[in-house]
Amino acid sequence: MKAVRGATVSTTNTEKDILAVTSDLLNKIFSINQINLSEIVSIIFTSTSDITATFPGKAVRELGLGDVSVIDNLAPFIDGDIPLCIRVMIHVNTTNVLNHVYIGEAKKLRPDR
Repeated sequence: MKAVRGATVSTTNTEKDILAVTSDLLNKIFSINQINLSEIVSIIFTSTSDITATFPGKAVRELGLGDVSVIDNLAPFIDGDIPLCIRVMIHVNTTNVLNHVYIGEAKKLRPDR
């Protein structure tokens, strides 16, 4: 089993925007890494405390992955953290080399990516 990470930033604290950016992040991770959806074991989300309109994990269900174990967590409050930030770690049964995906403002978290 391997894990792949990613992060994105919502434009607003609305369910629509949170789910849209989360779905976009997940789809990019799946596509870039050629992840077969049946290989996904679990998905862990963290979000900054200003994400309150919905759970980012709801996007997993909307993508039709109802059998995948998902949990949402509150990220620790860190001075200077990126507002409206959603981070994800996906556990995958694969032997492929996995590439982490950081979108938009979240690229600041990993400038090496």
